[in-house]
Amino acid sequence: MIYLIDFCGFPWCILPWLLSGFLGFLMGYFWMKKWQSKFVEMEGKYNSLRKENDKLQADLEECKHKRAMLEGDISTANGMVKEMQLKLDNANASLAAAEASSTAASGSANLGNVASGFAAGAATSSIAGGTKEPKKSAGGTSAFGKLKSSNLQIIEGIGPKMESVLHDAKVATWSDLATKSPEQLRGILDSHGDKYKIINPSTWAQQAKLAADGKWDDLILLQKQLDGGNATNIGMTDSKLEKMIGKTMKAGFSKFKDNDLKIVEGVGPKIAELMNNAGINTWAELSNTSVGKLQEILDAAGSRYKLARPGSWPRQAGLAAAGQWEALKKLQDELDGGK
Repeated sequence: MIYLIDFCGFPWCILPWLLSGFLGFLMGYFWMKKWQSKFVEMEGKYNSLRKENDKLQADLEECKHKRAMLEGDISTANGMVKEMQLKLDNANASLAAAEASSTAASGSANLGNVASGFAAGAATSSIAGGTKEPKKSAGGTSAFGKLKSSNLQIIEGIGPKMESVLHDAKVATWSDLATKSPEQLRGILDSHGDKYKIINPSTWAQQAKLAADGKWDDLILLQKQLDGGNATNIGMTDSKLEKMIGKTMKAGFSKFKDNDLKIVEGVGPKIAELMNNAGINTWAELSNTSVGKLQEILDAAGSRYKLARPGSWPRQAGLAAAGQWEALKKLQDELDGGK
């Protein structure tokens, strides 16, 4: 049987609709494929960015941790800086005190030389008359005379603990210490274990003998040649006795800062300000200013300063600049308002 297609009876009117639908399907399919690939690509980028974000978050947390550690280190460093600054200030203060006491000792030594000259003259006269007077230490009647013989800490190499050890061993005074040999002192130290092994007591008896005899200048000279009590031949060093006496003599003036002009009897805050305005800021500068110049400064400031008498000011300032505190105190005890 043969089937024949009736083209005339075919509903050709629906063909455009079928063709449009087919073309729409094809376009939709291609667009879907295209956006599907775009979606996969964007999803890959998203995942990559999310991983990168997670890595950055981890780096940020690590940075925060390191920052916290650095801030702690900075705080520690600031504390160390403050501590070192405090130590530096204390060292500068000690250095200033040492310089002042050294200057004071030099002044005392000069006075000692003068006294020695008088003593030598007296000795010569005595020889002519048949009698010879012994030479006395220059410091016998000064602040050295206030030292107690039980104060073994004036000996270079002896501190508070070592003094206690010696006192326990019945070495109570300079005279007791002067009788001990280095071997005996070594035995006392060794009886307290190895902690005093590095201490060298070889010069202690010699120093103590000079102290017991009141030969302060000789003791200072000896201590300047020692290093912590050891004869190391390193050159001249600070004398422990010298520094100790310097601090003692300055104690009465401890309320004054270095180069405070008010340390001078007769100079108050207002006059000190006048001196500063005139370019006189230190004890040395005041000591080198003539009394006439000081009077001109006072006169120029008005009648309110007419009762001030600057006659002793340069001398007082010179003693302060030289660290001669005992001489300054003695002079001021003789003055009345600086007059």
